[in-house]
Amino acid sequence: MNKLLTIALMTISSSLFSQDQVAKEILDKVKAKTESYKNITIDFDFIFENISQNITDTQKGVLILEGDNFRLEMEGQIIINNGETQWVYLKDMNEVQVMEHDPEDEMMSPNKLFMIYEAGYKYSYIGTENNGNKSLYIIDLFPEESGTFMKISLKIDTKKNQLENIKIFDKNGGTYSYKTNTFTTNSSELTPFRFNLSDYPNVEIIDLR
Repeated sequence: MNKLLTIALMTISSSLFSQDQVAKEILDKVKAKTESYKNITIDFDFIFENISQNITDTQKGVLILEGDNFRLEMEGQIIINNGETQWVYLKDMNEVQVMEHDPEDEMMSPNKLFMIYEAGYKYSYIGTENNGNKSLYIIDLFPEESGTFMKISLKIDTKKNQLENIKIFDKNGGTYSYKTNTFTTNSSELTPFRFNLSDYPNVEIIDLR
């Protein structure tokens, strides 16, 4: 009986290790593919849901990445970061907050999303699913330390090795989904990664540096 239990545990352990290894190989390909691009422009839908509180909010956004630089535009705000300075513009207040770039702030560094699995997370390959004419890998990330989020679920195009969908689960029953609509690479015409004051008349500047 003990031998059977030992064999069963070894089989389960081997299966879990295999799933982890498959997940890492897929994520490594996504990271390598991402780093091969000069820049990336992603048009996406952001959806926040909390079923227990009957909340659903959908917004459209655009994320532009180039090295350590990024520009994130959504309905209520614009965030620009050039690797040294970060500007957060709040549209309804016509206010821009200026602060130093914090390389350790993962929540404010979208480019780190493609390598988030490298530290602080366990990951597991769940399987594949079809979405229209696309086949998608499903990989779940679990934080090693307790925090705000319980799980991050990634869906990755099996042919292009590109992120298609990110879904973040918090401890209060909320989910934050980012669904890619278009994924464009190596654009030769990008808006400079800097907040241009002349584009925002009478903007209030709050310097937090």
